[in-house]
Amino acid sequence: MTDNNIEFLSSQERKSSFVLPPHKDHMTLAIVCTLFCCIVSGIIAIVNASKANSLYNAAVFAADDNLKAALYAQSEEKSKAARNWNIVSIVGGGIWMLLCIGLIVAGVLAELMVA
Repeated sequence: MTDNNIEFLSSQERKSSFVLPPHKDHMTLAIVCTLFCCIVSGIIAIVNASKANSLYNAAVFAADDNLKAALYAQSEEKSKAARNWNIVSIVGGGIWMLLCIGLIVAGVLAELMVA
């Protein structure tokens, strides 16, 4: 009976020895991009960042090393997707801003030409 308990403890110690590297959180940038750049791609970035955080937290508390590694890999994929959508949001917002400025300048110049 004591042999089983010792084996169980060593099995638990082995499973808890897998340490996860730090997680890259893109939630703050996703919220800023949603508010100031592009709403649609910003919301997609928020969803992916939220899924990445949930998967990472599940990986932290997983008991099995294989499950922990699989959840961490999925969280990294979602984190990269959130980063990519943040980039899309920033670029889209920048293009939209330049387009608006260009149209305003063109309108002002057109009005000056008429007057």
